[in-house]
Amino acid sequence: VVFVPRTLPGETVESRITTVKKGYAEAQPEKILNPSSNRVEPPCPVFGNCGGCQWQHIAYHTQLEEKVNILREDLARIGKISDANLLPPIPAPEPYEYRSRIQLKTDRSKNPPEIGFYAHESHRIVSFDRCMIAAPAINEAIRKIRTVLTEFKGGPKYITEVHVHQSGARGKLLLRLVGMDEPREPVNRLFAEFERVLPDLVSQVYYGRSGQRFVRKRDYLLEEYKGVRFRISDRSFAQVNWNQTGPLIDTVVGFAGLTGSESVLELYSGIGTFGLFLGEGAKALTGYDEDPLAVKDAVYNAGQKGMTHARFLRKPAIEAVRDLVDEKRSFDCVVLDPPREGVDRAVLKAIRKLNPSRIVYVSCHPASLARDLRIMIDAGYRAGRLQPIDLFPQTHHLEVVAEILP
Repeated sequence: VVFVPRTLPGETVESRITTVKKGYAEAQPEKILNPSSNRVEPPCPVFGNCGGCQWQHIAYHTQLEEKVNILREDLARIGKISDANLLPPIPAPEPYEYRSRIQLKTDRSKNPPEIGFYAHESHRIVSFDRCMIAAPAINEAIRKIRTVLTEFKGGPKYITEVHVHQSGARGKLLLRLVGMDEPREPVNRLFAEFERVLPDLVSQVYYGRSGQRFVRKRDYLLEEYKGVRFRISDRSFAQVNWNQTGPLIDTVVGFAGLTGSESVLELYSGIGTFGLFLGEGAKALTGYDEDPLAVKDAVYNAGQKGMTHARFLRKPAIEAVRDLVDEKRSFDCVVLDPPREGVDRAVLKAIRKLNPSRIVYVSCHPASLARDLRIMIDAGYRAGRLQPIDLFPQTHHLEVVAEILP
């Protein structure tokens, strides 16, 4: 098997072998001899060099088809599920200019400074003029950030990362800077210069190598989804595609099927993105996450909404479910939104003892979802509806919401 990036099924290509490993090889395409009818010209001049996008050479409708094909293949090969109830994918309304968060890599030791993204599987910085998948306001901010880091001499010498986060509903900006340990004064001068050129900037945070942390004004953004206000701290996780967050929430709430009498357990609950809406249809909701900042945000967000029947607690998922099993608790619905590696087998085993009549699993990695579905099926559950949602156009990533039933 030879893996050749930036090609499409059915194409004839000339490629150069770059890596040979046991069982497979990797190659780089040199020439497309017989292109697919679904091939398009990538609009980004650094596509193929930058590590951010993988699929700009594929027409968007074909991207959706291929993502669903990968999901279907993972379900069959890993999960041994050949009869999955796959719903039609929810496409992104904007295949470009959708990201509300960007992480820039910087090297100010160079002249001029290098500012951009890492190349694929490398720490080499690829500079760019405009990121095609970033929101317009993010690109405008990047342009001004680049000017400041290039021309302003009064700030800290070493800045290795700049995280830019825009509130999709409110248009405000947060910057998180990462660098070496620096005195506060040069960091404050840089903060002030960014404020001067970015009128929508409301939050700046600087992190040094040894845990040093400086905050300018505040360390969070305010966001709004479907009329509900959220606070998102500078290091809390939030979805990067603001336009698709609404459909994602709708799908999770719809699959939960709450009537007002259920008790709900949410693991990996984050800032409460799902919990605040699940709570509207639940008798009681308990959320657990091991990130203290995310839990702090969730508690604040629930308080702002007046949700007295919801609790958000800091605890790793495995500790939470084991404690709940020991307390002989039971839940009508369990909602899971794990990181890319999926849910630990011990967590899934303990969830079975909580006796939920419905599980809603939000996955950003079809392979780990397929593995975990197989574990739940072997434990006596069955896979219900699966809703693919494209949060990441121009990449191979896919979000999937799965319904798991007794």
